[in-house]
Amino acid sequence: MDGRTLGETRDSYPLTGADIDEFRRDGIVCLRGVFDAAEVEGLRAAVAWTMANPGPWAMNFVGDKTKPAFFGDVFAWTRNPAYRDLCINRYAAEIAGRLMGARSVRFYFDHLLVKEPGSAAPTPWHQDGPYFAIKGDQCCSIWIALDPVTRETGAVEYVRGSHRWGKFYEPAGFTNDGRLKNDALEKAPDIDAERGRYDIACWDMAPGDVTVHHVLTLHGAPGNVSQDRRRRGLSLRFIGEDIVHDMRPGMPHTMTEAMKRLGPHMKIGDPFSGEAFPLLWEKSAGH
Repeated sequence: MDGRTLGETRDSYPLTGADIDEFRRDGIVCLRGVFDAAEVEGLRAAVAWTMANPGPWAMNFVGDKTKPAFFGDVFAWTRNPAYRDLCINRYAAEIAGRLMGARSVRFYFDHLLVKEPGSAAPTPWHQDGPYFAIKGDQCCSIWIALDPVTRETGAVEYVRGSHRWGKFYEPAGFTNDGRLKNDALEKAPDIDAERGRYDIACWDMAPGDVTVHHVLTLHGAPGNVSQDRRRRGLSLRFIGEDIVHDMRPGMPHTMTEAMKRLGPHMKIGDPFSGEAFPLLWEKSAGH
C-alpha cells in the first residue's frame, strides 16, 4: 500500500501497475470485485432509501412520466450516512489517487443513475468535466455496478484515449431539453453515427465491479431494453490536489445550486476544502 485512507476499515484493493497504465493511456479501466456482496447489499438499501426520499436535485430524465423511469440524484451522502460508511470512508479514494497520480484525494460527490426495466432513455455521449464546477485534471469517477450489467441493460461505453484529445465539449442535456448551452464550446461528436472510427470500450459487469474513468473521457450508454432487470449504477466522484472551483455557462442547475449550498464560501480558483468535500486519502511519504 502506498498511501493511507482516512477511516479505512479494510485492506486496500490490489491495484496493479497495468491497471494504472491502462487508466492513464485509455482514460478508463474496469476493476473487478472492488465492492463485496455485503457492501453491494448495503448500497442497494441506500439506493432504495434515496429513491423513496429523493433529494432537492433528484430528476427523472424521461420526459414522458408514464414510461419507465431513468432516475438520477446527487449528493445523497449528505442526507444518508450509509453512503459515507460504504463509499467515502473506504479505500475507493486510494484507487482514485493512485490511478490519477495525485498526492491527496477529496470526495467531490455521489451520483446515482437508475435505469428501470424498459427505460429506453439513452445516456448521451458526454464528458463529465463540463458539468462540474471544477478546473483541473485530477478528477475521476468510480462507477459501481449494483446489478448485473450488459449491453441490454444499458452498459456504459467509453471512447478510449478521448481524455487526451484536448477537447472540452458542450454539456449534453440528459433530458434533451436544450437547457445546457455554452456556445463557446463545440458539441461532442456523434459517436453512434461513426462507431467504426473510435476505439470503444464496454464491459459486462457483475455487482461490485467498477469502472473508473477520467473526467474528460467521452462516454455514453444505451437505454435499458430489458423488461425485467434494473440497471442501478452509483458514481463516486473524486478530486486531486490540482482541482479548483470554477463556474461556466451550461452547467446543470443541480451543480450550481449544490455548490451554493455546500460551498458558499468558495470563489473561482479556490481549492476544495472543508467537511462538504472531505479529505480521504494522502500519499505516504517516500512514495
